[in-house]
Amino acid sequence: MNNLFDLLLQKPLPDPWLQGLLFVSFTLHLLFALFTLGTAILAFSYLLIGHWSGNPRALRLAGRIAKAFMGHKSLAVVLGVAPLLLIQVAFTLPFFTSVNLFAPYWLAIIVLLIVAFLAFDLLAHYLDGHRLIPLILGITGLLTLLVVPGIFVLILTASEHPAGWITIIEQGYRLNGALAIHWLFRYLHVLGAAVVSGAAFHYFFAAEDKEERKSLLRLLVAGTLLQIVLGVPLYASLPDRPEMIVNFALFIGVGGAALFLWYLFAVGSKGDALLSLEITVPTMMFILVSMLLGRQLIQNRAYLPVMAALQENTREHSREIGAFTRESLARYQAKLNVVYDNGATIYAKSCAFCHGELADGAGPEAKNLEVKPENIAAVRTTAPYLHKILTEGVPGSAMPYFTFLDRNKLDALAEYLNTSHHLIEKPEPLPVVISAATLKQAEQLYAQACTPCHGNDGKGTEQSRGYRPPPPDFTAYSLTPRRMFEVIGNGYPGTLMPGFGHLPETVRWGLVEVVTAKRDR
Repeated sequence: MNNLFDLLLQKPLPDPWLQGLLFVSFTLHLLFALFTLGTAILAFSYLLIGHWSGNPRALRLAGRIAKAFMGHKSLAVVLGVAPLLLIQVAFTLPFFTSVNLFAPYWLAIIVLLIVAFLAFDLLAHYLDGHRLIPLILGITGLLTLLVVPGIFVLILTASEHPAGWITIIEQGYRLNGALAIHWLFRYLHVLGAAVVSGAAFHYFFAAEDKEERKSLLRLLVAGTLLQIVLGVPLYASLPDRPEMIVNFALFIGVGGAALFLWYLFAVGSKGDALLSLEITVPTMMFILVSMLLGRQLIQNRAYLPVMAALQENTREHSREIGAFTRESLARYQAKLNVVYDNGATIYAKSCAFCHGELADGAGPEAKNLEVKPENIAAVRTTAPYLHKILTEGVPGSAMPYFTFLDRNKLDALAEYLNTSHHLIEKPEPLPVVISAATLKQAEQLYAQACTPCHGNDGKGTEQSRGYRPPPPDFTAYSLTPRRMFEVIGNGYPGTLMPGFGHLPETVRWGLVEVVTAKRDR
């Protein structure tokens, strides 16, 4: 953690408020997420029972349960936005680190939810009069949906154990050892809670007769008992021993679950007795809140030291750079005071870092560019073509367009370049004498080797105009003879222009003459 630092940004609310809102919003989201998952599990289970045993009662119950899926999943998704936003603000580093550790799984949630939601929405419409299609839809929807809580538990498990982040990376971005075991029991605990929540909801709102309620009551009993049993290895798999307040919250939740289980047995033993909505809902909410409070306290014990260390590192970094603040602001203000009203200033501030103070293409940033900046002092072009380069840039290179400069400033820059380096002229005569035979050989070589890219007229071809960067238009743009001779021999790094250094020197000078002759003006 000692190397981590960032800007200290003001939070919209104090940390206790953020944590409180996170707890409330996550509780509501989890409640409807459990209803959604439990509904899917129950609908598919009764579908299988109905088809396996030929029980029409089970199929009808499966249909009523499946039709409730739409409302639950919509509320689960909508209520899930708030805790996601809050955890990003309150615990940015732990959450985003774990998300990035398992980014492919996190992104897969989108596809998994789409498939699962479509499958279960269609399932409710195909239950009557079909046999194979509902089974296929149920298997597809349930399998994809069951993966989603596994991913969420994976993200939360990783975020709560920052000491294991490096190990997770070294092990190929996967949980191993104690963390993997903890994830497994935590995931199974979520599935058990989903069965309990779904069975309780549909006991009151989907079951229509005594037999259906008895069936759901048995699932309630089995799910609650499973939660208590799974809670033991889940607690034992915690990498760090919980504090007393965490144990107290978990003890209250386990005690509530035991009393609820006793209540379920008591009602079930009375035959025609029904569960009381007034007792069931508050008891289950009490258990859920107690367990989530324990989980929140465990998360805080992992998150808060990380956030505190990050803030302290940030303050230390701010103190270190504070000594340079005044100097940096002074330099920044000096740059703001620069008036870009003449060509020399524009070139110095906008061009020299690539093209160099001497316009020789050797600026401080030139070494970092794939396509090297041109030696402007060796360019010989026309005023319209230079204006075109300045306003459109050179696609595929680091040469940008300068449309933020008005026409007067562009003209000032062009005038400065021309005054300093004679850009807007035709190239000078060759420094060597070329024989007619050599010139003819160079013309033939140009037609064979150069025409496919530069075109016979020097304006390029339809294909080469799509190159990045494209070749220049030789009718309006050329170089000094010596610079052109250098490019022909060595090629132009970062472009498709190859070197022809294997050719005799006289032939290369002949090519310079051929290219230079294509200038229109």
